[in-house]
Amino acid sequence: MDLNQINFHVIQQVDSTNKYAMEKVSEGLGNHLDAWFAIHQTEGKGQRLKNWQSNPGENITFSVVIRPQHSLQKKPFLFNAFIALICRDFLAQLLQIDVKIKWPNDLFINDKKAGGILIENRFSGENWKWSIIGIGINVNQVEFSENLISATSLKKETNLNFEPLALAKLLHQDIIQAFLTETFLNETNVWERYNQHLFKKGQHCRFKVKGIETFATINEVNDQGLIVLMQNGKEIVYQSGEIEWIF
Repeated sequence: MDLNQINFHVIQQVDSTNKYAMEKVSEGLGNHLDAWFAIHQTEGKGQRLKNWQSNPGENITFSVVIRPQHSLQKKPFLFNAFIALICRDFLAQLLQIDVKIKWPNDLFINDKKAGGILIENRFSGENWKWSIIGIGINVNQVEFSENLISATSLKKETNLNFEPLALAKLLHQDIIQAFLTETFLNETNVWERYNQHLFKKGQHCRFKVKGIETFATINEVNDQGLIVLMQNGKEIVYQSGEIEWIF
């Protein structure tokens, strides 16, 4: 692939970088591994239709478009896990502190959420044509809404200021390198490392299932992307969206 064809676009303001990137792909103006970074994202999206709140100019809010290789066509959660690991490793190396992945793809530092990943896919029939990876990382923001009790940022954890745009460009380069080297092909390594850095692995946690609160121990995430919990001596698996964490 010609690296000169990969672009990093900077937008002053947009409602959603994922939405904007998807529009560019639809218009034929998006190449594999292109990225769009927003100084101010006004209507960022999180998992399960939640809003991603971000102060202008203080955080990383960008999206990368990927054309999934044939080897990933039947393995969407392997793709999710791979992206989560790239982001986790980037932050861990940058900060020199432990960073965990809260299933399915949130980034936690010291038991608080520092970032999240939203992956939206476009299909043609059963053919997975494009994936839009939205990455939000709290960088210099230190004040959050009262309902975001578990939120943190790089600045809150280190007392240091960072340059969000510069960090996003470095993370983009890590994503490019990971896909060019196709390190996702080593599936065993991906799953081992994902579970190695799994948030609260081996711990007894509180969840809500179908409106009912329950406790369970987190065993692992399997290669189908299902979380495996131990409840009353039995293993039970859940898909994303079937179970809600309670903090």
